[in-house]
Amino acid sequence: MIFFGHLGLTTGVFNLYEKLLKDKHHIGKNTIDYRFVLAGSILPDLIDKPIGALIFRNTFHNSRIFAHTLLFSVILLILGIFYYRKSLKSSILLLGICSLIHLALDSMWEYKEIMFWPYYGLKFPARPEGDWLKEDIIHLLSNPIYLIPEIVGFLIILYNFIKFIKRKRLICR
Repeated sequence: MIFFGHLGLTTGVFNLYEKLLKDKHHIGKNTIDYRFVLAGSILPDLIDKPIGALIFRNTFHNSRIFAHTLLFSVILLILGIFYYRKSLKSSILLLGICSLIHLALDSMWEYKEIMFWPYYGLKFPARPEGDWLKEDIIHLLSNPIYLIPEIVGFLIILYNFIKFIKRKRLICR
């Protein structure tokens, strides 16, 4: 999954959660800060791609390192729970939950040495990265398994963007 798949599918999960929460508890909508949902949904890539694929490419040989581990998401969740209990703000908790969703969308269970790092050792396995951006574009153009989540994700983001504009909740400062 590349970009809109992560953003849109994660946002869709929270749209569904928000709808169920509203129906069950009769509370107002928009209780979730979607800025943190969007940031958390791509947070592992925002951290690991520059570190593993660009800056320390010859060291790690992998663009899925620290932020693609279960440990990273669990630390964010624990910090988020403490922060929420103290301030009733869910920002860090949302980052942790969305990072976990990112791991699921990346099928990280197939890369157990990364997912459960450092349990299998401190060194990350090398992955033949090559030109990952070019390879992702080729996958998008040739394989519906890659293209469909991107299209669905894009449509979910577009829907939410239009919804926020109509409700005048899109604030640009």
